[in-house]
Amino acid sequence: MQYLYFLIMQGFKHFFPVPPINTPALAIRGIGVQEHMPACIIDRPHGTRIRDYLFMLFYDPVFISAGEKPSPYDGETMMIWTPGRAQYYGNRDQPYNHTWMHCDGTLVRSLLRHNCLPLNKPFRLSDPAVMERHLLAIHHELTNHARPDIVIVRNLMENWLREIVRIVNASPRTADTCPPTMLKVRHYIESEYATPVTLKQLAIMAHMSVPHFCLQFKKHFKTSPIAYLIRQRMHQAAYFLQDKNLKISTVAHQVGYDDLFHFSKLFKKHYGSSPRALRQLTAGKQNAVTR
Repeated sequence: MQYLYFLIMQGFKHFFPVPPINTPALAIRGIGVQEHMPACIIDRPHGTRIRDYLFMLFYDPVFISAGEKPSPYDGETMMIWTPGRAQYYGNRDQPYNHTWMHCDGTLVRSLLRHNCLPLNKPFRLSDPAVMERHLLAIHHELTNHARPDIVIVRNLMENWLREIVRIVNASPRTADTCPPTMLKVRHYIESEYATPVTLKQLAIMAHMSVPHFCLQFKKHFKTSPIAYLIRQRMHQAAYFLQDKNLKISTVAHQVGYDDLFHFSKLFKKHYGSSPRALRQLTAGKQNAVTR
């Protein structure tokens, strides 16, 4: 489980030259979680070369289209492109993160039809963890067993889509877009995570009182501002820990902590192990891959 958290933090993509499961019922050809993209536009007028389904969740503002004129959408937007449909997405002005899966088969078509999810039309998904959790579980089943169990993967996919439907149906029918000021604050936290900051400073940035700001932040991002900041710092710390030349105290300083004990305590609370233990774990995983 620790290594799965490491993958989320790091951002990754994995295309399968030969799909681990490749049957008429199901073929999974690629999975990406929190993949970091530069400012760019992806434009495939005829979809993917293989013409499969593309499930994609965007964490940041992007333009999206399935053949019509591209339109802007806020973060936490999901899109499901059907095979052969034009795929246009991205942002020319700023980097963005997204989580995705390429797949096809009669099982995929049946699950989409049964769950009545929107196809070729963006919709809001307010809980990105649903995508991350299930796609990481699917990726783990596909890559950690000589013969992945298609029944397990089918169940994971079914639960994943059912959870998405539940979230979409629970959302207000009227549009509840995130105000630009709140997106600005979130971007500041993500990019300036090492800078000392107070709730009052963030509230001023959002032009709100501190209590109102805290309520609005939790409403739109499902967590408190401080918890979001700590999560961002811990994810960055786990990334820096890959560099064995960096002392753990240096890593702590790079993510905004001068107190090594306090940093280690927060890190262990977030990942379930100390910075040193996670460094050893990820180093062992990487060495196993290179052998």
